[in-house]
Amino acid sequence: MILWRSTLVINSSKKWSLSPVLVLAGAELWGAIGMQVAVFAVPLIALEMFQATPMQVACLNLMESAAALVFGLVVAGSIDRLPGVRAITIANFLRLIACISVAVFLFTRPSFSILFVCLFILGVSSLMNEAGVNSTVVAVVGRGTKSLNRVNSLLRSSGVISELGGIALGGVALTLLTFAETMAIGALSFGLALFLSFRLWLVLSRQKKDNDVVSSDRESAVEPVGWKGEESTLSGLKYIFGNSFLKKLTLTSFHFNFFSSIFQAVFVVFCVQILDFKPWALSIVGIAGAVGGLSGAVAASTSFCSKNAKILYAISIALPSLSISLMLFAQYSGSNNLRIGLVGLGEYIFGFCMVLCIVLFNTARQQCSPDSMVGSIAATERTVALGGEVPGFLLGGVLATVFSLGIAMLVAIIGILFAPAWLWRLKTWPSGDEFSGSVQT
Repeated sequence: MILWRSTLVINSSKKWSLSPVLVLAGAELWGAIGMQVAVFAVPLIALEMFQATPMQVACLNLMESAAALVFGLVVAGSIDRLPGVRAITIANFLRLIACISVAVFLFTRPSFSILFVCLFILGVSSLMNEAGVNSTVVAVVGRGTKSLNRVNSLLRSSGVISELGGIALGGVALTLLTFAETMAIGALSFGLALFLSFRLWLVLSRQKKDNDVVSSDRESAVEPVGWKGEESTLSGLKYIFGNSFLKKLTLTSFHFNFFSSIFQAVFVVFCVQILDFKPWALSIVGIAGAVGGLSGAVAASTSFCSKNAKILYAISIALPSLSISLMLFAQYSGSNNLRIGLVGLGEYIFGFCMVLCIVLFNTARQQCSPDSMVGSIAATERTVALGGEVPGFLLGGVLATVFSLGIAMLVAIIGILFAPAWLWRLKTWPSGDEFSGSVQT
């Protein structure tokens, strides 16, 4: 049993500028829009240009998550050797190359395999980007709960806005332009993200030259006393499962993602086949979910949320079971408008809870991670979460095929309801303002 004291109090008290945060949020916004355009367009390209079978489309949809799952620990083992902003820049460059490659091949020599390659690169580079963002956020704003919650809320807001803008942009582009030109638009979005992340890289490098003392807090790998860092593929995994709090936090993520994926696997089919929703109805539901996400981001940035993080996290990770229950109940209504209203309300609650949960989760994980392992632990945790998503999607399909769509959703409801059980007997919750870094492993 080792007792170590980190530099959280020092980091949480340092001043930070809003400008780098806005540049980072801009890079995240354009990068996320590019991802939405690509993920929206690629399956349609497979169906329309290559007459892909449903199984081939399913394999395409799983490629992004599977690539990140397979190579997640490799990324986790190497990510902290780069400053976070460099990892973001490299990730945006790889995503830019992936989209350009698809556009070029569709213009010159159409190939179905290039779609798999594209999603594979997007999966690995997105994991690298997420880990780099976590490192950069801590480097820029420190460990203060209020500061981290506000910045993580801003980044999640960018993600929610990009989901709306990216899908809309992809839909308009596919209507007016060719598939190749649509992928070129996705590449342009990644190009803007690359420009902003490179600019942030220069800004932080300039700050490093101006003040070496501040730079050492923000950029260098300052390790807590008593922790011997290991630069290996499994170092992040060992640290997480050697730390009581991070282990329980990660298991809640795995648990929720597994059962949530069961629901996600059958949601659209349930809406179309059982509720008889038309595309416009699905759009309304999607907008309700996005509005809920933005509301969750606003809530996560408040002082009340910072002071009651533990209980709000537990509620936000269990309450989506109510959302799915509302959707399941909608099938018993004879009014189409009421069905849309119930499902839309469910999506609003789901979106609200997810953004609130993610912000609180990211803040707590960032506060508990040693400076030299912020990116590694983030990438490892995301890999563990993906370990729940892939089998969850597959199980959802099996349950819907063997039994029914309703049974699959009922299993998801029951499973999500018990997600907070991993937090049982957890007496503390980290706070960058008060947390001293005393953790037992």
